Amino acid sequence: MTLNEKFGMTPDLWWMTLAQGLWGLGFGLYGLFFPLYIEKLGGGPVIVGLLTTVAGVITALVVLPGGWLADHVDRRTVLLWGWILAVPVPLIFALARHWQWLIPGVVLYFGSAFSTPAMQAVIVAEAPPAKLTTAYTVVMSVFGAGMVIGPTVGGYLTAHYSYTVVFSLATALYLVSTLVLLCVHRHPPEVRRSRQLQWRPQTRPRFFQWMIFSAVLAGVQGIAWPFVVPYWKTVGHLSVEVIGVLGSVAILMATVTGPLWGRVAEHWGIPRTLGAGLGLLVIGWLALLWAPESVGWGLFSGLMRGIGEGTRGLQGVAVGRVVRPHEAGTAYGLYNLVTELASALAPLPGGLLFRHWAFGPLTVATFFTAVIAWWLWNGLPGRPTPIPPVTA
Repeated sequence: MTLNEKFGMTPDLWWMTLAQGLWGLGFGLYGLFFPLYIEKLGGGPVIVGLLTTVAGVITALVVLPGGWLADHVDRRTVLLWGWILAVPVPLIFALARHWQWLIPGVVLYFGSAFSTPAMQAVIVAEAPPAKLTTAYTVVMSVFGAGMVIGPTVGGYLTAHYSYTVVFSLATALYLVSTLVLLCVHRHPPEVRRSRQLQWRPQTRPRFFQWMIFSAVLAGVQGIAWPFVVPYWKTVGHLSVEVIGVLGSVAILMATVTGPLWGRVAEHWGIPRTLGAGLGLLVIGWLALLWAPESVGWGLFSGLMRGIGEGTRGLQGVAVGRVVRPHEAGTAYGLYNLVTELASALAPLPGGLLFRHWAFGPLTVATFFTAVIAWWLWNGLPGRPTPIPPVTA
């Protein structure tokens, strides 16, 4: 069995994987430290939450029309324009002199997310159904492969040079990533041979169940994740370079284990596998709460959180299994809309909680993640089943 057959990959999927990895490397140079950059420009925890909310709202506003485009025009074109739009964003960040100056870059970067449903739809169309779980997790998780090196390199460059150097290098990587996408073949919209089902819970129950569940989970995680770095900085008093290394460990484990979790899900089913991953994520959160100042516990936390985060892509796989290829763009547009809205709203209360009690966001997220992990491990919301074909 060849590597392509084992993982369900095609040449186009490999090109998209490379583009994702390069982009992840560019984003990883500064993404982990962006809350600290906000604080450097005069913003506090509430501003971190505010900008995170702006990012989520902008993403939510563009993914639905982006999903519609992915079902009606060439999907490679949608991908390219999404990439092109975000290339100059790091330079905008480099020129900022106050945190308000970051807003245009945030809007532009997350506005480019209209191309995300097109990428997800290409994966569904290209990968064999039996290998969709593995192929999807490979392409979508490799973004983190670039981010493995990114935080360590970014932390070193920030500490010894400046954020300007970091943002300039990120721009160059974004440009190379965009050029790689030119190697992907055209993916014109598919011809519809069946009657279109309406997007309602009554006609698509499994899709809406997964969509609502994913939105709830995104909200729970969104309370805490923007404040992990500020938590390490203010409570643990760790240096930027150490935080970068700890962040790289978590990202490395998420990237390496993502495809492995995909193989596990082919045997265990998505709900049970996702429950196991979230259980490990809870252990990682608890380690952070236990000893925020300890590098050893930080490494253990990164290992557990990274392995657990490797299962997050399975939610997208579940959506791909319950829709047909020609409507996958619209489906992922709706899915990303509700999950991004949930992620956008959560950091605001998280920021308020962090300002008054730095342990608060992690404590809340840990509790509710544990509840969800137990729920999934016991078989809920159930194994997704494909919808039957609809004939005219």
